[in-house]
Amino acid sequence: MRMIREARIDDFESIEEIGKLTWEGHDYLPRVFHEWLDDGNFFVVDVNGKAVATAKLTVLPCGVGWMEGLRVHPSYRGRGYANDLHDFLISYGKELSERGIISSLMFATHRENGASIHLGYKRGFKLVKRFYHLTGDVRSEVYVEETEPRLPNVDIVPVGWRFIKRCDESLDWLRKNVVAFKGRGESGFFIPKERSGIFTPFDYLMTEKLIEEMGSVAAKLDRRVGLMIPEDLSRVADRLREMGFSQWKGNEPDVLIFELTL
Repeated sequence: MRMIREARIDDFESIEEIGKLTWEGHDYLPRVFHEWLDDGNFFVVDVNGKAVATAKLTVLPCGVGWMEGLRVHPSYRGRGYANDLHDFLISYGKELSERGIISSLMFATHRENGASIHLGYKRGFKLVKRFYHLTGDVRSEVYVEETEPRLPNVDIVPVGWRFIKRCDESLDWLRKNVVAFKGRGESGFFIPKERSGIFTPFDYLMTEKLIEEMGSVAAKLDRRVGLMIPEDLSRVADRLREMGFSQWKGNEPDVLIFELTL
């Protein structure tokens, strides 16, 4: 018997198992489980009492409902559970829209994820932004200290694997959800509080000094430095490649942001 319900604390072991079988065991789902449970709008497909698929709707600034965490246990794929959860989140998002909580739905996916892209277009989503996701193995020991975050001067701001719009509430949201750092210069960067390996600079000049400062934080976290660069700043992506950064496949923008106005 199958049903979609809210996640519960006793789902942790099942969801931890899904995480171990996703992205070669590097999935963030187990790390954020308790945070997502407290935040709410965290759903699972329950098959005979076992959580076999997950999805989350997170309310972000500017009236955005962010769709994330769509996972299906490998043993249960091919049964339409991802489509069911996707459609459930759209329906639930419309309910939140009617209550004045959100006004659009957004999600991110990789350009290689044809099924997700096809489903988004089929449900009326529009492609609104593309990013280059570059990573580099940067290790350094330079001075950095925590500081107040700043909003980069871009219309859609990467925050780990979430992307927020710029509006009056965006900076307050950043203060609650990121840790910001700066070195001895005037610029700086932030990472999500769950300490993912995605770094967002306050500006996109991307000097070698700034990369070294990111590398200093990455070394303490034992992570590579990952950056999401907007497509219209391709020259920055080229500069990073010259500094040894690379993408998973090719040199085209590989992270796609979709939006559905409700």
